[in-house]
Amino acid sequence: MYKLLLLLVFWVFVSCSSSDDPSEEPGNVSWTPFDNSGEQLTPSPSLEELELNPANVIKITYNSVSTPEIDKPATASEVQIDTDGQNVVVRIPDATIVEYNLVLKGTTGNGSLKIYGDVKKNLYLNGVSITNNNGPAINIQKSKKVNVHLINGTNNFLSDGPAYSNIPAGEDAKGTFFSEGELNFTGSGTLEVRGKAKHAIAVDNDFGIDNGKIIVSEAKSDGIHANDEIKVKGGFLKITSVGDAIQNEIANSIEIIGGKIAATTTGVKSHGITSEGTISINDNAIIQISVSGNGSKGIKSTGYTKILGGTTAILANGAQDNNNADTSTAAGIKVDDNLYIDGGNLTIKSPGSKAKGINVSVDIEMTKGIVDIEADDDGIKVHGTLKMSGGSISVASRKSDNIDGTIQKTGGTINGN
Repeated sequence: MYKLLLLLVFWVFVSCSSSDDPSEEPGNVSWTPFDNSGEQLTPSPSLEELELNPANVIKITYNSVSTPEIDKPATASEVQIDTDGQNVVVRIPDATIVEYNLVLKGTTGNGSLKIYGDVKKNLYLNGVSITNNNGPAINIQKSKKVNVHLINGTNNFLSDGPAYSNIPAGEDAKGTFFSEGELNFTGSGTLEVRGKAKHAIAVDNDFGIDNGKIIVSEAKSDGIHANDEIKVKGGFLKITSVGDAIQNEIANSIEIIGGKIAATTTGVKSHGITSEGTISINDNAIIQISVSGNGSKGIKSTGYTKILGGTTAILANGAQDNNNADTSTAAGIKVDDNLYIDGGNLTIKSPGSKAKGINVSVDIEMTKGIVDIEADDDGIKVHGTLKMSGGSISVASRKSDNIDGTIQKTGGTINGN
């Protein structure tokens, strides 16, 4: 009964239209994004309920008409804080053993926060709005792990400007919210990020979200860009970007365990979720991806990809990209290694010219789950073997093979073979 209810909800938010005539040139397909009202967020304590140690709390309150108010306890004498207009720089000695809690609130239309200190720290966004016309709104240098708490009931906002200037030599400034150290988000508040020049959120380490709502309303490049591991355990990620919606740059993993992701990309060869390593979709994850750029993929991995559960819907409206030396085929899923399907519900619609549903360079191994594909070109292209022992595949191609490749079937059902 639960699976039937889940499928019913799923088809409500991925409802879309297509031509009944397979010979007709396909037009763009659209669907209604799922509800992201926050019903799955785990309620988190208010700032007062957290009962932070006052000796370790540094409060920064922005005021658009004057210098930000700084409340630093006497016990934090080792921490140096400088202001220049609405710009705040916090320097925490690398040798400190204190885990400081920085609380941000207030509004600035031309300010920023920069933090130095190779130590673990907590950042509490308690209703803050920061726009920096010349660079990152929040720039965390020389850092270990930073826990970002989106305080319950608060709306927070970060934006950069169209160009960066006055960035010190040797420092990175890759996006609106940039950190050299690991970033992990929690809490049940909301954070909206706009990346007008570069990435919206950029991390030179790991990115994680346990709870909270992050809305990337625009990104000139990637929505979320991490060098290392990306782990989504819960919360909401709603991303609109020109570049990739979610990308890890180095050969590490993207693991999506729970929560909801709604990703929309528009750039050429811009992908929904892409990894130079592996991708794993598990348990209760709900994912909706829409890509429209030529050569774009909904999900793309250089390593293997595992779909072990959850509900995933991909719309690939882009066509094959013939304007580059390395001609790139649009696809719902592109995997350069093996694709493993061991559960979950996967729906792919690839109406763009010569767009494939699934394109896998090695093998596909499917033991259970439900896969439904409609594509302009091959529904499933497997360069190795489709090894199927369970589950269900429904696949249809407008102009090519439903399944192109060797099939080794010992169980399950295929409709469209």
